[in-house]
Amino acid sequence: MKKALSLILAVIMALSCCVSAFAATKYQPSFEINCESVYLADENGNVLFEQNPEQRMYPAELVQIMTAIVVIENIEAVGGWEAEAAYEMSTQNFLYENRHGGIISTGMLSGNVFTADELFHSMVIASGYDAAMTLAKLIAGSQDAFVELMNQKAAELGARDTNFTNCHGLHDTANYTTAYDMYLISKYAMGLDKFKETVAKTSYTCEESDTHKKLVWNTNNGLVASGNIHYYSPVTGIKSGYSAEVGRNVSSYAEYEGFSYYQVNMGAPFELDEGYNLALYDAKQLYNWAFTEFEVKTIVESGSQIGEVPLELAWQKDHLKLMIGETYRALLPIDIDISSIVYEPNLPESVEAPIEKGEKIGTLDLVHSGEVIGTVPLVSMEDVEQSELLSGLKNFSDMTRSFWFKFIVIVLFVLVALYIALMIIRNYNKRKYGNFKKRKRL
Repeated sequence: MKKALSLILAVIMALSCCVSAFAATKYQPSFEINCESVYLADENGNVLFEQNPEQRMYPAELVQIMTAIVVIENIEAVGGWEAEAAYEMSTQNFLYENRHGGIISTGMLSGNVFTADELFHSMVIASGYDAAMTLAKLIAGSQDAFVELMNQKAAELGARDTNFTNCHGLHDTANYTTAYDMYLISKYAMGLDKFKETVAKTSYTCEESDTHKKLVWNTNNGLVASGNIHYYSPVTGIKSGYSAEVGRNVSSYAEYEGFSYYQVNMGAPFELDEGYNLALYDAKQLYNWAFTEFEVKTIVESGSQIGEVPLELAWQKDHLKLMIGETYRALLPIDIDISSIVYEPNLPESVEAPIEKGEKIGTLDLVHSGEVIGTVPLVSMEDVEQSELLSGLKNFSDMTRSFWFKFIVIVLFVLVALYIALMIIRNYNKRKYGNFKKRKRL
């Protein structure tokens, strides 16, 4: 075993190239993080940075990301995007009574009629509570029924520590999520063309109609608004939110030179710091850090010979050659060389023929800074047939070590011993009593 492991390590350290798979590890940036909870990861879930990612947080308008998902997936059942819905007085009164919480409305007045597409743009771009509530009633008939659909979808996406109580984001202590759960929700939403196209827009004009005046809805996400102090061009969405009770949140997506990340920042201070929204400030800082200080590096390549492991039951062959089963890449700081990665193979003491080429034999852990950043399979480089003679000898050897074989041998030994003892006694008696009978006749 030690010989096999030493061979593997020697070969790996000599490789100059070292993934269809992709991995990332977590690092600590040099600057201060203002948000209470952060999750920064790529589309495959490889984490670059996290801070309290599973801590329950209040989402504010980030709730509307799930609202948008449910609307998109149910809109055809109510007539499609051209279906119309009226903004009702009850909704207007609710928002007026709760305006102390920083409710976002978009200029709608009771009696105004909008298409579902217009309402969707109002909610996604401008975070309108009024639009969210009107869409919820259009889709499900009531907010309670709509919220049930939201929670069903959250569970389906694996957001296990999320509970929605409304569709708009008004603060409620029972309305919570986590940065990690919001990452899952945001990632799913960006996979829906309607959402991805809409969330990238910074403005939308709702033309005048018979029931309402012309309305212009602008984004409140400073990361995508050109000219905003927080503007960062690689960001193409998603949504920000805030309230005095919650603080400031943002969920975003950014692409730059072939790299892409999702980032969720929650629980930044509500008060601005010299004009800066600290949730947006953190997001921009972390994106800049990710895009400028990291790159994908190939660690191991599929098909690279890597060593061997002891082989049994093969004629005139006692070791099996191994190779890397899949290519593996990791996101690493630019100044880190792949030679600093530690390779930890996990192999059996030996393997038995027959073996097929490509058959998995073990695994190789790739370790950086004490953390396993990925694992690749180690597979056979060749086909190896089993020797019938060696197999038969092994089967016989295994049989001789079995309990029942030993039991039968002992029983047979005892029976033979008893038989021999019986024969000795019988012969002895035969000689003794045979001589006695002869003397009696004489």
